[in-house]
Amino acid sequence: MDVLLLNNTEEVLNVIPWHRAVRLMYTGKASAPYGHEEYYRIATGEGYFELPTAIVLLQYVNIPYKNASLSRKNILRRDEYVCQYCESDLIESNQTLDHVLPVSRGGRHEWTNLVACCKSCNATKANRTPEEADMRLLREPAVPSRRVLAVKLINKKTKQGWKRWVST
Repeated sequence: MDVLLLNNTEEVLNVIPWHRAVRLMYTGKASAPYGHEEYYRIATGEGYFELPTAIVLLQYVNIPYKNASLSRKNILRRDEYVCQYCESDLIESNQTLDHVLPVSRGGRHEWTNLVACCKSCNATKANRTPEEADMRLLREPAVPSRRVLAVKLINKKTKQGWKRWVST
């Protein structure tokens, strides 16, 4: 169960696990957004707890970095878990990252040189550029903002009650 985390301005911050949302609510740091009526029903020893599918922080949190941090998970999320060469859906056992310009040829480990890739395409491309391997990129790699990555995750989860905060 995932919960949409909103700043107190109702700006999307992230999608968090339900247990983190419970902690934020229990410690008085978050509450249900005004007018939000979609809940998870969580069984406890004393009955049931109604957890909103979206929570809003009571105090504003300044997010100093506009760009997302470079990580394997964020590259896969940016590329929507789709191989950027053959367009196949990437499952956990088939996921790799590819350096568009290989490191051995001066390529750097950065957003604009990394793409999500299946193992087969990665092996086919090997130590070549996409042009040399006669492979075409689905789209050029770019640096995403934190908000773009959060929205991609939200769209993947497709919660009806989150539509108010997410424009597709």
